[in-house]
Amino acid sequence: MPADQKATWYAVIANSDFMLHDVQNESFAEQLRERRRMFGETSKDINFFLVPEPAWLDSKFPNEGKRVGRPSLAVVSPDKQWITFMKLRLDRVLRLELGEMTREEVTKSVGKVPEYGPLDKSKWTAPYSPYRPGWWEMFIVKDQH
Repeated sequence: MPADQKATWYAVIANSDFMLHDVQNESFAEQLRERRRMFGETSKDINFFLVPEPAWLDSKFPNEGKRVGRPSLAVVSPDKQWITFMKLRLDRVLRLELGEMTREEVTKSVGKVPEYGPLDKSKWTAPYSPYRPGWWEMFIVKDQH
């Protein structure tokens, strides 16, 4: 989808620490990577992005914005079914219907993801090593501040 073409977008949003740096969400990185791989294998354009501190949050959703811990992080996509799945999978996130927006509008950010160190390995229960900090960079549209 071209960056200036309008579509109905959906989002799940929460505190970025919860989304990116909480051992409870260790599967989040894998879900995004698997979806990206599937899009590549089926020659589809990527239609989901991570948006740190989305510009639309406080202007379009002032009440919901007050409920989200800061700094925030949104997962956005025009795929309503997938966003609903992500809401159910991540659980402690808000699901929002953003309405008609361009990709440029929906990925516009007013902040950055904080610098996170490695996860606390004493709390890690998966049989593999935790992902390295910064794994999320490939899912953020650059130059959208």
